[in-house]
Amino acid sequence: MEKVVYALFVVPWLLALIVFVSPWHRVRQAVTLISLPVLSYLTFLLWNSELPLFIHTPRWLELAFTLYDYGLLAYFLYQGFKFRNFLVTVLAVAQLFLLSWALTVMPHSETANLYVDRLSVAIYALVATVGSLICIYATKYMEQENLERENRFVAILLWFLGVMNLAVTVNNLEWFFALFETTTLASYILIRFRWDRVSVENALRALWMNQVGGIAILLGILFAVKYYGLYHFTDFLKLNRASLVMIPFGFLAISALVKGAQLPFHRWLLGAMVAPTPVSAILHSATMVKIAPYLILRLSPVIKGTLLAKLLIITTGFVFVAAGMFALTQDNFKRILAYSTISLLGLMMLTASMGSPIAVLASVLLILFHGAVKALLFMEAGIMEKLFKAKRIEDIRRLVEKAPITVMFVSIGFMSMTIVPFGIFVAKWLALEEASNFLAHGAYVGSIIFMAVGGVILTLLYFKVIGIMTRKRGEFIRFKLEKLPPLYLLTTVPLVLFTLVASLLIALFSQEFVNPIVASVVGKPAAIAAQGLTLKTPLSELYGWQIVGALLLLLVVPVIAYFVHFEGTDRVYPYTCGEKVELTIGTYNFFCISRVEPLIETAATALFVLTLILGGGLV
Repeated sequence: MEKVVYALFVVPWLLALIVFVSPWHRVRQAVTLISLPVLSYLTFLLWNSELPLFIHTPRWLELAFTLYDYGLLAYFLYQGFKFRNFLVTVLAVAQLFLLSWALTVMPHSETANLYVDRLSVAIYALVATVGSLICIYATKYMEQENLERENRFVAILLWFLGVMNLAVTVNNLEWFFALFETTTLASYILIRFRWDRVSVENALRALWMNQVGGIAILLGILFAVKYYGLYHFTDFLKLNRASLVMIPFGFLAISALVKGAQLPFHRWLLGAMVAPTPVSAILHSATMVKIAPYLILRLSPVIKGTLLAKLLIITTGFVFVAAGMFALTQDNFKRILAYSTISLLGLMMLTASMGSPIAVLASVLLILFHGAVKALLFMEAGIMEKLFKAKRIEDIRRLVEKAPITVMFVSIGFMSMTIVPFGIFVAKWLALEEASNFLAHGAYVGSIIFMAVGGVILTLLYFKVIGIMTRKRGEFIRFKLEKLPPLYLLTTVPLVLFTLVASLLIALFSQEFVNPIVASVVGKPAAIAAQGLTLKTPLSELYGWQIVGALLLLLVVPVIAYFVHFEGTDRVYPYTCGEKVELTIGTYNFFCISRVEPLIETAATALFVLTLILGGGLV
């Protein structure tokens, strides 16, 4: 199986090279299409193999990673000098110093540098399916935007898939640092792709903010070596919990918060909106930010129940609510999606920090469903932008009249993050149920409040947008289906089908696919059971007939409602002499929240610092 693991890194890189050098658009599309079946097949082989795998690597590879680290940081330093960016320059110098220090004190270890368990394979599956679909989508998107630079753009995306696969495979913390900062490099290159002033500024912001996370990892390595003489994830799991020093894990948790764009480091992810839409899709869904909950899941067996875990719960729960509130103030469709990503990343890390089997099950469900749904929504955002010139809320009013298929897909995406029986709702329900078992602990009480309030805010947000898109004129009675390019349908329909089918089979999906992942993380599966379509938990049941009934109501009733039309009737008000009055429907303006945004960011910064200082045991 070692060759299969290596193929998951090498194949995307080879495909990226072919796409980069090919002068023909059709060849680039064909090569990109290959990524989906090939990566999916390799992932399938690993899932059905004996896991976990410990893969020992040759000595020369360790040297290669060290040289790569220095080369990467030297490039960051060069970018700082080139654009005269003080923060990029200083942080690059700091990383070079800390890396050199770490390399001098790291002892020799016989632990395998590569480690593959079912959590790794779950991310492979997300990258193979969602990531590949985004790359395929990008070949059509760039055909409409900049065909001459399509080869570079798509090649970077494919290369990024291999980087992500390697990032969730490395067991060595120094290697993880290298891959963490490689994702930083990728985001920097992709965000600045258009090379205008705004793109470069946002790319530099993403660069220096993510470098803060890199510094946190290097400090985590230094303290891990000082206190434990260890620097491999699997070795941390063998430590005696009774005598843990939390400083290394505090710094590693901070790096996850930074990569997960948690307040006050959220602006780097918002800045990614200036890049072509496939960049937003791949950063928000299958790759990049998923490193954040992945890292917390790797640490959760060690930090479970500690002050660090409790402060992480409070910090990420606060962000879950705050980012949802900020999303309500936005009038740009992609920025709404960006803020909701930041919000849900907070929820993923909150549940991962809880560390119990049920909570970890909820976290993995959130990662998988959010990856598919958010990719779908960003790709639909690109379609609306390219085909219907719709970027802002005002642009999408009554969009259903000219783009019913697009509106239906977007509505399914929004509903799947909000209401029963979709996977993200089930994950929230499981997390709330689990938190209710620990009401003696303030952090868990706080998590219930945050999850309840944040869920309400996101529900309000999503249905506000759905309402604007699906509003129709009184005389509108016929749909005219829009003509979408086949490649757009090829890449979005599978995501819609996954969302619907996996939600319908949520009990089986949770038991047969997600629970083995939970067992690989925490050592035992969650106490759930599937009886047909019914999902049973320790405290409640979600019956199969409820799941089927809810899906039918959500999919059928709105369609039927559009064919209800009252013939020969006008809307009139009293005392208007029977004159016809145009119906005006609006939604409440939440821009008032912007006034308290600085206060919310200050509170988030305070929680960020407390998590490191108190949770990490620096005092």
